[in-house]
This record gives sequence, C-alpha cells and structure tokens, in this order.
Amino acid sequence: MRTSLTLSTLFIGTLLNAQTLTTYTDADGLPSSNCRDVVALAGEQIWVATAAGVAFFDGTGFTVHNTTSHPGLADNSINAIAVAADGTVWVGTDFGVSVFDGTSYTTYTTADGLASDQIRNIKQAPNGDVWIGTNLGATKYDGSTFTNYSQPDVPFGGVNHFAFDSNGDVWMAGGLSGIMIYDGSAFSYITQNDGLISPRINSIALGNSGRWIGTAKGVTQLDASNQVTAQHTTLFELPTADTLNPVTDVVLDQNGYTWAGVYVDYLVTEGGVSYFDGNDWGQLESSDGLAGPNVRRLSVSPENNIWVTTSTGLTVIRDVNISVTELTAHVQLRAFPNPFTTHTRLLFSEALTSAHRIELLDVNGRVHRSLLATGAHELVLDREGLASGLYLVRVSEQGRNVGSVRVVVE
Repeated sequence: MRTSLTLSTLFIGTLLNAQTLTTYTDADGLPSSNCRDVVALAGEQIWVATAAGVAFFDGTGFTVHNTTSHPGLADNSINAIAVAADGTVWVGTDFGVSVFDGTSYTTYTTADGLASDQIRNIKQAPNGDVWIGTNLGATKYDGSTFTNYSQPDVPFGGVNHFAFDSNGDVWMAGGLSGIMIYDGSAFSYITQNDGLISPRINSIALGNSGRWIGTAKGVTQLDASNQVTAQHTTLFELPTADTLNPVTDVVLDQNGYTWAGVYVDYLVTEGGVSYFDGNDWGQLESSDGLAGPNVRRLSVSPENNIWVTTSTGLTVIRDVNISVTELTAHVQLRAFPNPFTTHTRLLFSEALTSAHRIELLDVNGRVHRSLLATGAHELVLDREGLASGLYLVRVSEQGRNVGSVRVVVE
C-alpha cells in the first residue's frame, strides 16, 4: 500500500527541509512491487519498468501495460525503460526492445539488427540517437538503422548504462571493463589503471560538479580532464562487518547535487539512497520511509523530485532543496548593494582562483549565471536578463560548497 513519511533530516551541514517520502507498491496499482527502472517526467508523471509489465503514473494512478493488454510487448519482465523526445517509450526486456507509440508496441530483436535481445539500459542522446546497452555491447538506433558496437571496441561484459557529454561523446558503463567513450568515430577508455576503484561500472553521471562513476566498490569522481579527484567508498553507513558500498545508480539533481543508490547483498542485506552535499554523505533507508534496501535506479523530475525503484516498491523523495542557511562557508561572501536593480558587487574574503566555480541560482535551484573567477577579491554581477526575485550566489571548489550569499533583484 502507499505510505508517506515527512521528516527533517540533518545531513552533516546540509538541511533538507520537511523531506517527504511516498512509497507505492502493487497495492497502489503497480503491476509488481519489483521495480527495476524509472523515468520521471514533468507534473508527477513517470514510466516504470517492473517484473510484471510497464506502468505509467499520471500523478494520481497507474495504467498498466502487459502482454495481455498490449500484445506487441516482447515480455512482461522489463529491465529498462526510456522516453524519447518524440514521446515514444522504449522498453528493454530479455527478448528485445519494444517501442510504444502511444497506442501499441513494436518489438525489435536481433532479427532487426540488435546485437543481443538481453537489454540492460536505454538512453536517448541529445542528437536523437537511441542507445541500447546489452549483455554483448551497445546498439545505436539513428531513426532508421541499428548499428552495433561490440568486441574489441566494447570489451567483454556488456554495457550497463549510458551518459552523454556536452561535446557529444557517448559514455558507456562496462559491466567488467571500466568506461568506454565513443566520440562518433573512435573509442577511448578509462580503467582501473586510470584510477577507477572497480572495473564493474553500473552508472555514470556527467555534470558541472564532476564526472561521477558508480562502481561495485563505490563512486569515483573525475574532473573535466577525466583525472580522479575523489574516491567515495563509504557513502552509505553499514554495519562494521561490511563497509563496501556497491553503487547501483548515480544521478545529479536539478541543483547539481549527487544522489546514489547503494545495495549490499552479502554478509548483510542493506541499502538505500545516499546524498552528497559537496562535503559529506547522508543517507535514507527503509526506516526513513524508503520502499526497501534493494535500490535499482533513480530518476530526477523537472520539479527536483527523486524517484527510486527497489525490489519492494517505488519511492518518491520530495522537498529536497537545500537550505542555504546551512551551507558550510569557508569563503566569506557579501553583495553590495543588496537588493540591487542594475548590478551588485560580490566581495570575497579571499582571492578566488580557476579552481572555484561561481554560480547564480534561483529559488528552484536552476543555474542562471556562471561567473569566472579572476583571482580578484570581487566581481560584478550584472542584472541583465534576470527577473525580479530572490537568488543565491554559490561558490564551490571541486564540487564542494565553500560559500554563499542571498541576493535580491528588484
């Protein structure tokens, strides 16, 4: 049945205000509580992959698709799901890919050009290509043709996940071989020899705070040059007999903060969702209202809600915006004048360098401006293009928040 829990949780320096967790199971209309993947859309709408079919949630209730209601669906056991820009829904099974056009499903298999029918992940690139991860490699669909990438370009172990860099590169999470990067013509690789803490990659998230690699032994954080900047191996607190943190998924929310799913199924059965505020990790687990410890995939909605699939239900975490009053401040920051109508001067207690990132965010966490640190103790923030209202100027260093100030545009 659906359960809801509201709590205020202190994440060692970062406060999540009145955080609300709501869980859905088969008692609420899901075809199965065993949920494997989710895509969050605007307005509380989501698509969910379960062990007994596909479910669409419109914000109120679930509509179920299975092989009885939609005979074109390849199978009821769904491994992966994605929603393309044209609204089509791509569903991955062990018997091929099924595509829902709003009315019916069309299934594609190896007979149509797939490298394998055992699907692990599906993502659409910004250019419109749909990438399909399988147990044997990767398949790209460009709207008319399936193109397969396998050994030796994609080493043994298949592809578990995709991410897309701002330059157009396709990042692939290797099941046993680290990261493969495809630039459209050639492959390059990031392996344990380059600093990854494990070659078993389950998820990749690329963002301004770094490149976050979810592995079987934790999260490796890379910078823009793909150099290791941090190894996060204890993001989820476990009993002392077992401290290893296998990461099942990693995503960046609308504020650029990192969320990770962790699940341990040996020695102990523990798991949940961890959250990184730039300084420390906090966690949510079953006792906080999460559906269960076996976390599979996460998805962030445009409203910044975090949807979590587990083997025992689906949970949405709402009200996750960070209280700016709780940010750990190492750089003292003032704005004058404040409020302002045309411009304000940002005054720093120390000279900022190229290692610092300065961003202007609105109350919903959207970034409106990125400013370049020049080595000076002050910068001018121009009002041009900004609507009247409250904003946050945030200073970060290597993904960690080091200072902030609220400013008001009149």
